[in-house]
Amino acid sequence: MKKLLIGAALAASLATAASAQTRVSVVAPWSSLNAFGLIEQPFWTEELGDQTGGALEAKLSNYSELGLSGEEILRLASMGVFDVAHIVVGYSVSDDPVIEGIELAGVIQDLPTLREAVDAYRPMLEASLVENHGLVYLGIYPNPSQVMYCREPVESMSDFDGLKIRYYGASMNDFIEAAGGTGVGVPLAEVVPSLQRGVVDCAFTGTLTGYSFKFPEVTSSLYGLRLGWGLTLIAANKGFWDGLSEDEQSALSDSVAGLEAKLWKQVEVDDAAGIACDTGNGECPYGEAADMTFVPVSDEDDAARKRILEEAILPQWAARCSQDCIDGWNETVGAITGLAAAK
Repeated sequence: MKKLLIGAALAASLATAASAQTRVSVVAPWSSLNAFGLIEQPFWTEELGDQTGGALEAKLSNYSELGLSGEEILRLASMGVFDVAHIVVGYSVSDDPVIEGIELAGVIQDLPTLREAVDAYRPMLEASLVENHGLVYLGIYPNPSQVMYCREPVESMSDFDGLKIRYYGASMNDFIEAAGGTGVGVPLAEVVPSLQRGVVDCAFTGTLTGYSFKFPEVTSSLYGLRLGWGLTLIAANKGFWDGLSEDEQSALSDSVAGLEAKLWKQVEVDDAAGIACDTGNGECPYGEAADMTFVPVSDEDDAARKRILEEAILPQWAARCSQDCIDGWNETVGAITGLAAAK
């Protein structure tokens, strides 16, 4: 009888603990990305539970296993299909110029400037997510810089003329077309066969992403103009968030802040490592290096970049944005980069 009573008490205790635990459904980007295996997966599957004393436990999936292109994630998170989502900005926010404003093609060329711009722009991101999408901002982080992989040699921006170039995001397409190329939308997982078949001549993606997805096997030239940083938002569905206790909200927010910090630190390594792995110029920590030719951006091309921003990218983005949106961008990202948008 004593054993039965002890067993019943233990069962009741376990039931209480289980009922106190909150399961969080999470979707992260492609499993082939270095950040997923190295940081995102262990955080969600192990560290979150440890950091919250078991109060929160994540059920993790990713774009690859679900067969998602990335374009659907913002909508699915808003609908509550996922409790927490990693949302790649360039893929998901074609209908939200406020969020798009932090990833306008060609604006930011280095990580310190990106960090400053993201910090300044954060209140606009937070407001747009909750007001327009029913999402609560938890964090944002970059991937390695988005550069151009080409089958044939490319020596300057003038070589864009006549090329079919894979892009994602409206402003990246605007930039490619302003430089004389033709933008072709291709999901990341389909880029290599598209390059092989001649559907595209070149493709923009991250320096390490291209290496991870085997781009160097079908390309020879790596042009170093940075059209983006693969910025990725981490956001919670507001209905899910509102259902958490204050302690759970604080625990989730604090834990994700730690994840965000790790991802920012990792990209400092991976941006340079990607170029080394693609070209063999330096040590590749992730496998055998390829032998692509790296083409740096000349002063002439940097001047052309600024001209395209002023004449095409910013005016076309401003046409999609409200005056409040434009003013907010000019006071933050614009002030930091020395640019100004206007209708």
